[in-house]
Amino acid sequence: MLVTGSSRGIGAAIAVKAATEGATVAVHYVRALDKGAKTLERVRAAGVEAEAFRADVANGPQAEALVGEVIDRFGRIDGLVNNAGLTQVSPFLDITPEVWDAVIRTDLSAAFHTCRAALPSMVERGSGSIVNIASRLGQMGIAETAAYSAAKAGLIGFTRSLAREVGQRGVRVNAVAPGVVVTDMTTDLVESEEGKRRMRDMALGRFGRAEEVADTVVFLLSDRSALFTGQTLNPNAGGYMP
Repeated sequence: MLVTGSSRGIGAAIAVKAATEGATVAVHYVRALDKGAKTLERVRAAGVEAEAFRADVANGPQAEALVGEVIDRFGRIDGLVNNAGLTQVSPFLDITPEVWDAVIRTDLSAAFHTCRAALPSMVERGSGSIVNIASRLGQMGIAETAAYSAAKAGLIGFTRSLAREVGQRGVRVNAVAPGVVVTDMTTDLVESEEGKRRMRDMALGRFGRAEEVADTVVFLLSDRSALFTGQTLNPNAGGYMP
């Protein structure tokens, strides 16, 4: 399986959790070679075959080449997790076209390219599971996250459409929409006044952990979720109840 953006945070937790369940794992990073190597070490500690791959998935040809490299290395991709993402927090009128395009390329278009490259072999085998990491912000929206919310909402729509198209060919496509998850990337938010405001939205009275999101993703990758496709599961501590 391939997990994009798995050098840290939620992606790393997914890679490690999948490894503990016996999956062969392709770890992906773009700049953080040291963190990618650390994730790879944790994955291999579970006793599975694994390798790390570098690519900028915001670049379409690189995203598709990444999938090809993983298939060349391991022979197939049974599970694809589109986790790589770029956050954006700023008033709408402060968003430059360059920032808008970068967020859309990373958070939405990258999934188009990886799926485009991975699906032919999945369809040929008649099996495969794709999980796209969305966000509750793509479901409810929030001020000053227009680019991010738009990209994640698009990812949910993409998931549903693709699930209908490839379901009868043996491939399942689902999404996971976490709420605020405590990682090194969200430390500033969690400790800010905005973080305190969002905490009040959490019915469970706490934010999530990356490992809890990983449990949901690995469930969707596994045969235990055989009847799930086109779904968006919401490990969000009750921060949004669709």
